[in-house]
Amino acid sequence: MEPKGLDMGDYQERYQDYDIEVAVEQVLTGVKAHFRVLRGEAVVIDWRLVHIDTLWCTEHAAAEAGLRAAREAIDAGGLAASPHVPSGPG
Repeated sequence: MEPKGLDMGDYQERYQDYDIEVAVEQVLTGVKAHFRVLRGEAVVIDWRLVHIDTLWCTEHAAAEAGLRAAREAIDAGGLAASPHVPSGPG
């Protein structure tokens, strides 16, 4: 896992033939994490919320939970069903 971009809480990791992006945010009720999976420029899994079930979760632990959820989704297969290419940043 390595930081991605300039924003705190954004991480990336290469797993098999996929790139995983994780975004961690501090919210009123704690920490939340989202992940998405890309293959090249194609998004194969768009942003999904990760359930964080630990009390006093750190940003790093939330990012690890996001990466773990993304790896499980990749390992489960079926990713090539509906890839799409993002239209641009925003």
